[in-house]
Amino acid sequence: MQKTRWTRKKLLAYSFIVCVLILLLTELIFRILFWSEIKGYNSTVFIQGNTIQMEDSSVVFRNRPFYLDYYRRFQYNEAGMRSKPADVWMPKKDSSDYWIFLFGGSAMEGMGSNKDGEWQDITGIGDYPWNENIAFYLQQLLQEKMPGKKVRVFNAANTSYTIEQSYLRYLQLSSLYRMDWVISMDGQNNPPSLAADETVLDFVRKDWQQNPAHKFPMKWILPLTRHSAFVNKLKQTIFHFKQQNRTQKNIDANYPRAEFWLNYSSPALHFKNIDDGTNRAVNSFYDQLIRFDSVLNVRNQNHLLLIQPHLIFRDEKLMNKTEKALLHYYRQAYNDSATNCYLQEIRNRFKTKVPNGDSTIQLMDPFDHISQQVFVDYCHFTREANLLIAENLMQYILKKDANAN
Repeated sequence: MQKTRWTRKKLLAYSFIVCVLILLLTELIFRILFWSEIKGYNSTVFIQGNTIQMEDSSVVFRNRPFYLDYYRRFQYNEAGMRSKPADVWMPKKDSSDYWIFLFGGSAMEGMGSNKDGEWQDITGIGDYPWNENIAFYLQQLLQEKMPGKKVRVFNAANTSYTIEQSYLRYLQLSSLYRMDWVISMDGQNNPPSLAADETVLDFVRKDWQQNPAHKFPMKWILPLTRHSAFVNKLKQTIFHFKQQNRTQKNIDANYPRAEFWLNYSSPALHFKNIDDGTNRAVNSFYDQLIRFDSVLNVRNQNHLLLIQPHLIFRDEKLMNKTEKALLHYYRQAYNDSATNCYLQEIRNRFKTKVPNGDSTIQLMDPFDHISQQVFVDYCHFTREANLLIAENLMQYILKKDANAN
């Protein structure tokens, strides 16, 4: 019996069809698995396979609505605010509701140690779940003091936001929701120097275009991950395996980088002379914060605007071993004279022109002088500091707002 011999062309075509069928079957299986895992969270393959932040013409970028954290620590609701997983729909406000909106950057949002560099190798602290950030603690504390109200604290902060973006985000959300209080914490993400014809938003737009999502290889990978449950699962598994392996190695070795940096003889902090670029940056931040405050005053909006604390201003005598290790690491690896000068001038400006106390603009200087650990890197907080900040905010709100009593 004579065997049929396939031509190379026919064999390649057959192989191609088989490969396509296998890939389709694989994708179908992973789609089913995806929907079983994501059921109840109102997310999609397109959302989960995409970047956490998305482009927005009003604020340059913002958090992606319905995006669910890989570890289910939090989810962004329909308005792009960090929330409890599955709690994604904004409620309708009635007369018994008391709504507070928090703005600012990643520290207000609930970030742990920065994943860049060795910060997380020193502390082991990842991003906080929805019930360990300032918003949650403030809601719990206020609800205990206000049994006749239904308190909701909405976390509208965004990682990397400047004061300009916090202000624009407030304008965006205040057109949709009635707010009893507005609280923003800013100061870390603004550029430390500006060119003569450059605005902060110019700087932010340029920086956003340098985001890894807009460059190879992520620019090529994202079209696959947001349309394929299989490819996205593969990418996420590889990425988080590396992260977990890094964390486990640090745990097993009892965080050797913390011991290394604690005992490292790092240089002193560097500060450059104030130049025109630094002055422009400080003036820009100051003017924007005053503008934010003025708009809120004109609107008779209860509010508090905070200038974010920073590791380099902590009283070193009150630091524990972890904070000292973090400071030594900062002074060796991140000791930028322009940034340090900018941060110092911001504090000098507000100490001189906007004293603390009853002002609606306040420095957070008291956190420079407490004995408990405040930081888990250069500007992000411990859980205990998150709670302490929430307690201070609660006291301020109860003192200032008669409707809160």
